[in-house]
Amino acid sequence: MSSDEEPSTSAPSAKRRNYQQFYKKEWEEEFPGWLQIMVRNYERKTNRGKWSEAQMKLAIQEVLDGKKGYKSASKAYNVPQTTLERKVNQARKRENSVQNVKVPLGPITTVFSEEAEQIRVDYLKEMEGRLFGLSTSEFQKLAYELAVRNRQHKFNELKEKAGKDWLRGFLNRHPHLSLRKPENTSAARAAGFNSVETFFERLGKTLDENRFTPDRIYNCDETGVWVVPKSRSKVIAATGKKQVGALTSAERGTTITIEICFNAAGSYLPPMFIYPRKRMKPELLNGAPPNSWAECSDSGWITAEIFLKCFQKFVILTNASKTNPVMLILDGRATHTQNLQLIDEARKYGVPIICFPPHTTHKLQPADVGFMWSLSIFYDQALTAWLRSNPGKVVSQFQVADFFGQAFIRAATMLTAINAFKACGISPYNPHIFTEDDFIAAEATEIELNAEKEPEADTTH
Repeated sequence: MSSDEEPSTSAPSAKRRNYQQFYKKEWEEEFPGWLQIMVRNYERKTNRGKWSEAQMKLAIQEVLDGKKGYKSASKAYNVPQTTLERKVNQARKRENSVQNVKVPLGPITTVFSEEAEQIRVDYLKEMEGRLFGLSTSEFQKLAYELAVRNRQHKFNELKEKAGKDWLRGFLNRHPHLSLRKPENTSAARAAGFNSVETFFERLGKTLDENRFTPDRIYNCDETGVWVVPKSRSKVIAATGKKQVGALTSAERGTTITIEICFNAAGSYLPPMFIYPRKRMKPELLNGAPPNSWAECSDSGWITAEIFLKCFQKFVILTNASKTNPVMLILDGRATHTQNLQLIDEARKYGVPIICFPPHTTHKLQPADVGFMWSLSIFYDQALTAWLRSNPGKVVSQFQVADFFGQAFIRAATMLTAINAFKACGISPYNPHIFTEDDFIAAEATEIELNAEKEPEADTTH
């Protein structure tokens, strides 16, 4: 028989497997992802593996105790005799470990273990409870990332996400989970006043569990600075003049993101600069606050990878550990909440992370409430002063750290940080600091614009 011919049915099984693997590879190259195609409503063709775990354990124990033989125990508990004999031998080798008996799943096994799936279930519930529930697509991508860690999976590597059949099977294995359409919290009662109550409940529970002191409660947030002033102070000008101009930089559109973190006791961590560059230069940090550091990204905005580095630096600077936990409060953007490595690192070093509900940071986040505005004003003042002292020159990225350093020294005071946490009701803990009136502005979004007007009562009679 030539090498191109199909082997006969009498060929050795090993040789047939080689041919099967060959054609399997050919199909995978021609039709990527074909292995994910499966029967979604599979019906059993045999009764193999349908025995009860509880009955099997009882039968094994009867044989181990010498009360019955294999045949009688098999009939008494309705379990296959050959399987019973194999399980008894395994139990004897493992010193009567009868509790480990489980019904086999067959040739197809789950990608993740029961323990790993339970962790993901808890994560989904937690994120939904924090009002940042994951969509099916987001969860499929997270599942793919986890499977890549295990290095054994059949997910589509081109799409980089788990398949719909896996997702359906996951939901079937965990019937207490279901797909629900969330309410538009941003449009319900001032961007979710009820969610503010939930936030304080979660915050209070975390404080009770760990007894955090103010120096162990941190808030971090990002701010963007430009080479052009964002806000300008009013100037005195002639009455009646239609337009009043001010000197600015010729370079526009350059955004540098800066990560800021401080605690409720008034201490600030060194800020992190994120430049829209490919490579970092030491000169970019000239004049920056002491111990500042920098990263580069294509857009100048923070990414999940950069925030992970920032968190690792946070752990070092705060000396966080499971025996010395530190609480971190931040907003719920994707770089914070949909980062598996960040979640693993937080659990490893004992850093409980609490996210603000959507559209509430203007009231709940200390950085937004008491720090960012003054920082922005001081930065614009430093930038404007430099433009006046250097007429004809253009501000570039190399001056940003110096301007920010001047502004940071003026804004980053102990009293500012303490008052910011106090104004938000975080430290000291005050869940009643806000009322529904504080969030009344967004209640207009509940009005049904197309609602029909009710007919007025006839008062002529």
